[in-house]
Amino acid sequence: MQESKYYQLLREEFIAKGREEGREEGTRETTRQNTLTLLRSKFAANDVDEVVPVLQHVTDMQQLEQLLLAAAQVQNLNAFKLMLEEQR
Repeated sequence: MQESKYYQLLREEFIAKGREEGREEGTRETTRQNTLTLLRSKFAANDVDEVVPVLQHVTDMQQLEQLLLAAAQVQNLNAFKLMLEEQR
């Protein structure tokens, strides 16, 4: 049995959309990991682990990028936690 052209088109669009969503999630996860790595280089790793669950819930890429930049600039972890809470 041969697939219709319409079905083939739908299948290709579905696959392309899945790949794009996968790339987007990969980018978000990389940004989260970079943020955590940066924070762990500045502050105690055990203290940084407290922000992991909250950071995992941030899905907006622009917010994640802002948090990454903030991680590079904050003087203490409490300031970062405050910024993270404001993102919620």
